[in-house]
This record gives sequence, C-alpha cells and structure tokens, in this order.
Amino acid sequence: MACNCEADEGEAFMRRARGIAATAAIALGAGLLAGCGSSGGGNATPPPWSADPGQQGLIAGSTPTGSPQRKTTGDGTWSFTLAKDTGNPNVPTDQWPDAAEVLTQAQLKAAVPEASAVEKQSCVKGTSGPSGNTAKNASCTWKFSLPGESAGYPSTITVSLVAVAADQRVTTDWQNTRNSNFSGRKADERFFEQGAFGAKGSYYLDNGNASVLVSDGNIAAWINLRFVGFTSLTDWRTAVSNGIFPTLAADLADRLPRKYA
Repeated sequence: MACNCEADEGEAFMRRARGIAATAAIALGAGLLAGCGSSGGGNATPPPWSADPGQQGLIAGSTPTGSPQRKTTGDGTWSFTLAKDTGNPNVPTDQWPDAAEVLTQAQLKAAVPEASAVEKQSCVKGTSGPSGNTAKNASCTWKFSLPGESAGYPSTITVSLVAVAADQRVTTDWQNTRNSNFSGRKADERFFEQGAFGAKGSYYLDNGNASVLVSDGNIAAWINLRFVGFTSLTDWRTAVSNGIFPTLAADLADRLPRKYA
C-alpha cells in the first residue's frame, strides 16, 4: 500500500465496487495498523489457510486443464518491507513492482495461447497520498491479437496494482469490497474460496472486472484485472472466467507465496 494514503480514497473505492479495475492504484487508509517487518523468511511448508469469516457461499476454484493449454509460468517472487513508521501499515511505493511486471508478456501469452501476439498498450501511475503519485506505473493495459478480431478493436487486459501493505489492513479492505460485490452478485459471477489458485481471495464479475488478493501471511497485495473483448474465443465467457482468469490468479499468487499463518 502507498505511504501516507487517505482513508477517504478507500471509501470512494468501496462506492465504486462494481467498477473495480478501470484505472490505476487506489490509495487505502494508512496509520491503522502497525507494521511487523519484511515479507522474507517464514516456514518451509506453507501453513494452512484460516477460515474466511467475511462471506459464506464462496466456491472452490481450480486452474484449467485440456485444450487450449493455459499455463502458469512462474516469473519470480516479490519481497517487501513495511514502512519504518510502526504506525504505518504501508509498503512504500518505490518497492512496488512496475505494473508492467505484475503480469509479464510471457505470462499473459501463456494464459491466452490463442493470441498470436501480446503487446503493452499503455501504462499510468497511481495516486499516493494527497499530493503525489506512485513511484512506478500502477496500471498497465495489454492488447491481444486474436483470430477473427479487428486490429482496431483488440481484446485487452488491464492489470492494476491497488495496494501493498500489512496483511490485515489489505485483507480487511479487499474483503469489504468483495462482500459488497457479492451482495449484489449475478448468477454467472464467481467468488472463490480462500486458497483457490493459491491466492488469499479472488473473484470475477460479469462486467469483466476481477480482483485477486495475494499474501504471504505478513504482507498482502491487491491486484485488479479488467478483461475487455475476447468474444472471438470459443465459449468466450467460460474461456475468460474459468480459464484465463484462474491461470492469471495462480500466476499472481506465485508472486507472494504463503509463508506465515
């Protein structure tokens, strides 16, 4: 999470719950939870996931099998240190990865093998506190060249890094947003159990917005995804919600694998 962020921005994000991934990072409330060190170390064997008290009725999830073969690639892990101010739960934004590296071109191509090319279209920085921007890009849009699609209207995935901070702070805010979406859910929207795809939480909405919460148990990261297009794929809605999204969620979970209870 960004340093010195304003709580009202997090509240505004809650009010926009069903349009979660259109722009860059949204700063959440700071100074609410003391930090507790870095994300290094931990147990050799990941501890079990604790029960998610926020919402009943979540579903199990698994990465896809069969054809086309969608693969996770494993492209390195993240290591973060909380702000030195013990009253600040945030990871300073200069430690955040650039949004173009949250999911790489290789990871996106492996998740969407139907694409003949995957190219970075645009990136923007996010807000960090009342008067600054994130140190690096907080949101990037990638375009996909798919058979049968017009080059002028490519399918896209926007990857937005919303927050990186102490696990409890990010988890609370992410679950509040998840629960708000769940309360008005539609039949084909998918809200996954804690631990699905290796993530602490994830969901996919019918408007193409999705979100993934990853955590090592000490520090957590909130990533939003927005899918536009993909209608040329066979059974495209299922291809995205049950195939591409779970694969990318698993790739994101590998970035911050669980180490602490």
